Amino acid sequence: MTSFNLARIVPTQSVLVFVVAVQLFAAQQPIDMGDPTQVIQAYLRATYARDFVEAYRLISAQDRKVRDLNRYVQYRGAFSGFILQASKKISEAVEIKLLEQKKVGDSLHLVVKYRVPDAKKIAPILLNWDPYRLNSLSSGDRDQLLTALDRKRRDGSLEMIDGEARFELVREGSEWRVFLNWDSGVKIPLRLDLSKAAGLEVSLSEREVAVLPGEIFKILLKVKNKTNHAITARIGHLVEPKDSADYLDFVQCGFLLPVTIPPAIEQEYAGVYLLRGNLPEGVRQLELTYDFNILK
Repeated sequence: MTSFNLARIVPTQSVLVFVVAVQLFAAQQPIDMGDPTQVIQAYLRATYARDFVEAYRLISAQDRKVRDLNRYVQYRGAFSGFILQASKKISEAVEIKLLEQKKVGDSLHLVVKYRVPDAKKIAPILLNWDPYRLNSLSSGDRDQLLTALDRKRRDGSLEMIDGEARFELVREGSEWRVFLNWDSGVKIPLRLDLSKAAGLEVSLSEREVAVLPGEIFKILLKVKNKTNHAITARIGHLVEPKDSADYLDFVQCGFLLPVTIPPAIEQEYAGVYLLRGNLPEGVRQLELTYDFNILK
């Protein structure tokens, strides 16, 4: 499993594309699939360029059984047209250095140091990564832009970002592929904070859920008022880590507004959530806490 999160490095604007299976086997720059470092470098270059058709080719067969190519490409938000061509040109500057390699059963666990172009610093050249403007450029303007990008890559003037990432690779015949463990889903432990809710007794239908990105799940809250007077409470949602909170959407929630529970009564509230399909690959767990605050 990889903890590498390129969604924090590359821009989020994208053009969704529908692809057919034959594209999966389109001609690519030769990669020695028997060399784990080449596979990882190719995977990072493809994900940096948002060339998710190519990235999918490098993912394990076990993962691909969970999510088909079209679904993966749509969820991740792939580039298409000239913006894809330009981002692939920049991704040629992506480099890795192997720091650690350990064989665990039939798989390899690797730690690599990576260097990737700083997408924010290069944004002015790429019209702030606006896919519509880039794809509307004339052929002459496109050639000039690609030449400028290639020059910056060759003379080393691209500003880079350094980091470390962990990957797991599995052997398939004579080839290595990136194992993302999609089948295990994303674990979401559920917690209650009743420190400001004296008089309420609350239970959850689940203590933890495991869902795949793109899936909807439902949580039931049973709230009992143990007092002899009505209680009005606000139920907050706290999603952690905070930088991944936006990937969990409320589809339907019966307690976004304050709720009032009559004395000695138990009421049930439902929350329906969507875990977005473009959740970064490195995120394997979110925590959802229901924070109760009595208003009167």
